[in-house]
Amino acid sequence: MKKIGVQTVRNTERAFFTIVLSARKRVGNRGRLLPERFQSVAKIRRFLLKSMTPCLANRVIGNLDLRRIDGKLAVPVGDTIGAPPIVKSQVLSHCGPNVTLAVWFAFDPSDRFFRVYQLRKKADGRRIVVGRHPLDYPFSLPGHERTPPIGCCARCR
Repeated sequence: MKKIGVQTVRNTERAFFTIVLSARKRVGNRGRLLPERFQSVAKIRRFLLKSMTPCLANRVIGNLDLRRIDGKLAVPVGDTIGAPPIVKSQVLSHCGPNVTLAVWFAFDPSDRFFRVYQLRKKADGRRIVVGRHPLDYPFSLPGHERTPPIGCCARCR
């Protein structure tokens, strides 16, 4: 289970950077144009929904800070090196189709940080991320009501 969970988290973290790093053509300081594959919010959402819930996909789309340049979607100009590598992981709980996983990331030993993910198994057997710390943790623990972020869908409320 741990291996599948880590791969799911890795794919989810890479999704954001796949979109950002696919933008090649720079238009001054206004932004970098996205390729045809990501030329609409619907295409970006469909790509993200492969590994996360609609609420998380909407948050990622908001974090992309998309803009239109000459009628095409673009992302801001900036430097990024991609998703941080996973150095350690631990299964915190496993109950039916749900798994809570702590994952430590680090670009170098002095720059370690961790996030907690809740994964859920879909009907087709794939796992998707349904929650991510610090925004969504604790995941409805007894005595801790989960407060959905503003803008979440009705299913989260």
